[in-house]
Amino acid sequence: MAEIRKGFNVPKEVTGYFEGKTLKPAFSWLDVWGEEHAYAFTVAKATEAELLTGFRDSIAEAIRTGKGFESWKEEIQAELTKQGWWGPRMVADPTGEQPDRMVDFSRTRRLKTIFWSNVNSARAAGQWERAQRSKRALPYILYLRTTSADPREEHLAWVGIILPVDHPFWKTHWPPNGWGCKCQVRQISAREAASLLGHEPQEGVVYRDSPPDLGPDILHRNRRTGEVTMVPPGIDPGWQTNAGLARASTLIQNLEEKLAVASADDATSILDDLWRDPYLQLAPRLEQKVWLPAGVSQRLADDLGARSPVVSITGEAVAERMKRHKMSIDDFAFLPDIIDQAEIAPDRRGNERGRTLYRMLGKVFWRAFVSVSENGYLRINSLHQKSGKEVKAEFERLGRDWPFGK
Repeated sequence: MAEIRKGFNVPKEVTGYFEGKTLKPAFSWLDVWGEEHAYAFTVAKATEAELLTGFRDSIAEAIRTGKGFESWKEEIQAELTKQGWWGPRMVADPTGEQPDRMVDFSRTRRLKTIFWSNVNSARAAGQWERAQRSKRALPYILYLRTTSADPREEHLAWVGIILPVDHPFWKTHWPPNGWGCKCQVRQISAREAASLLGHEPQEGVVYRDSPPDLGPDILHRNRRTGEVTMVPPGIDPGWQTNAGLARASTLIQNLEEKLAVASADDATSILDDLWRDPYLQLAPRLEQKVWLPAGVSQRLADDLGARSPVVSITGEAVAERMKRHKMSIDDFAFLPDIIDQAEIAPDRRGNERGRTLYRMLGKVFWRAFVSVSENGYLRINSLHQKSGKEVKAEFERLGRDWPFGK
């Protein structure tokens, strides 16, 4: 694949997908499975943090600058030579489950697999994110023929499929669909979809609005983890996920792991990073209900007797505010700070299980409503911008001193 010409701006969805990953040293490619690849970066046999960091940082730079494989290979060769990893070496399985194995990171085939699997997944994730943003104007996805000289028969059977962006088929069949897969998709308008579906077969391509029946899904058991997965025919085990969708839906799982080991002072900073992740913008568009950690407040937890200081909001609530009140996802990025430093007042509607939060950021006043659920979790129900006059009037009705200066 040719390198991207100088001056080309790589979409932030592509760089954000890859750079948002955390390191996951692994002895086997089976140690990191399915959707976990959406937030964990791994290279089989790279069990040392320094080695894995070298791979991740160099690939991230290649994605940011549009470098191709040959340029990246020169850079990773210099890095691995410096670390003593250029050439054959024995690697021990940290779990002790398997005997020591020989690894040679200088082999071109291995390096191509590492490079292209990561680069193509990042590009696919970025393409899916853009498809979500533009699906009103371009509501359909067309599966294109692979550029591979030796295509898989199952992948050829998908060529010409035209389905809505949110069709379940794309949850499992968004390319790449296996090791070395070069299939692609293209987003198209309703008019083009209707035109193609009405055509006779062109150059052997039959356009259709339903996927072919290639048989039932195949049961795959991960021999390292024991996890059982159903994989559609024609897709390599471990590749049966949509990288962009997986990144959006597993973003919270990754965040929860970080919050579990974070100090109280670090929690708000971690949440700030979450709300600036481009893939969080997809949460309001996901079909399933997604709870998004919006902030951390031990004061609220103590006051309302909550089980956890984490305050969450649903993607549906975010979408509703964006639609009805013309708010942007960037407005919700203030939530961690609002919740952390808010003036806490009784719920203005008299709900004893709720509180009203007020926060002044710059010259803007924010008001949010938080309540504790029946099972003991803090939920944010609404977020508004208010004028200073409105907020002052509410404080006067509460009989409370004005806390925001002159």
